[in-house]
Amino acid sequence: MKWRDALTMDRVPVLTLVVFLLISWASTEYYLGHAVVASPSPFTPVWAAYDHTDAMRLVLWALLGLALALIVPLPGRVASWPSLLGTVGRQVQSLSGLWLVVTFGTMAALVLAKGPYLLHAPQYLMFTAPSAFVSAASVAQPMAVLAAGFLSVRHPNLGRIALGLWLVLLFACATRVFAGVLVLYMVGKFLAGGRVAWPTWLLTAVVTVVLLPIPLHCRALTDHGLIPYARAMVHLVENPSFFTDSLLTTTSSFGFSVPLLVFTSREQSITASDMLISVNPGPGSLVGWDEIMPTMRVHDFIPYSALGEWASFGGFALMLFLLVWGVVVRACLRSVGSNPHPTMALFLAAVLGMSMLTVVMVTQYNTRAVSRIVSMMIVLTLLERVVRPWTESFLRRRSLRPAPWAGPAAPRGVRDVHAA
Repeated sequence: MKWRDALTMDRVPVLTLVVFLLISWASTEYYLGHAVVASPSPFTPVWAAYDHTDAMRLVLWALLGLALALIVPLPGRVASWPSLLGTVGRQVQSLSGLWLVVTFGTMAALVLAKGPYLLHAPQYLMFTAPSAFVSAASVAQPMAVLAAGFLSVRHPNLGRIALGLWLVLLFACATRVFAGVLVLYMVGKFLAGGRVAWPTWLLTAVVTVVLLPIPLHCRALTDHGLIPYARAMVHLVENPSFFTDSLLTTTSSFGFSVPLLVFTSREQSITASDMLISVNPGPGSLVGWDEIMPTMRVHDFIPYSALGEWASFGGFALMLFLLVWGVVVRACLRSVGSNPHPTMALFLAAVLGMSMLTVVMVTQYNTRAVSRIVSMMIVLTLLERVVRPWTESFLRRRSLRPAPWAGPAAPRGVRDVHAA
């Protein structure tokens, strides 16, 4: 089997997490070798807990789980990249109206969720909408940015407007999704059949690295929102040491995942009951999450990582968690990608966007956050399977059903002699 045949779409999120863990590990070593801690911060205990031997052991367990997830055989055939991209491109370009609603509708939801706190807020993570509405708007963000990339192929100007608005909105929220906006946009454009040259991919990677420190810097400010962040950026760029400091900030951001894994793995207070609550996607007030949430964090703004929570039960538990995560993600993408009908583009955008979001979330957010998104992926995958026969029947009636008085349809271009 050629490596290109093995690099199927369903394996992309798993391989991305493999690369992310290796980069995080290398970034940790660089940061600890060059950073000078001037004053203590909420991050200091996490970095202080880092141990080279523990980090190597846990990362190897994690990589073993991901490697097993990559080779587990799953039923069904996976379309080749040319076939898949051709199908997706045709379907995506025919649904421009839908992508318009998805990307701008999600923007409107985010604005409603933040309210006046979008412009100025005394604290980070302040919203005016109910928590369920906020969670839905947050989960939809990756899919909505992908939709902007889809939209750009048929409507370039609308796509560029959507890209600019997403950068502004996510900058105002100081979320790390801000750094990935350009990547998601380019992936959407590529999947929709747009041409993306390799220098553009290279530039996208560089811009992503440059943008990553910005939300982390903004979170540490005393005032939050678009206006304070914009003012802070003006002073930050004027600082001569900004670009050298940004390298350390970037490596600390990428590298923080491994020290957080080590720190959380040593927490003996995490129980099996806590993990059963964490994997339950139900409302926090009903399943018990609201009661244990304060204990599942390093700091108010630093939750334990899903990797570390499972590693607290040993390396084998960490390996098993990533094996299950990888197989579930692959199964969802493989199922949705086998849909030959136009509904495939919508479900693929949603499942692919959420699966890539979990790549980051398993390294820096609780198992609870990951399980809720994975649950949504499973529900969407099952919904696509339910909708698929109806779509097929609807399309058959629209395009293939002959008139009640007609016999079998004649080949196109053949004249009906009886009608003559």
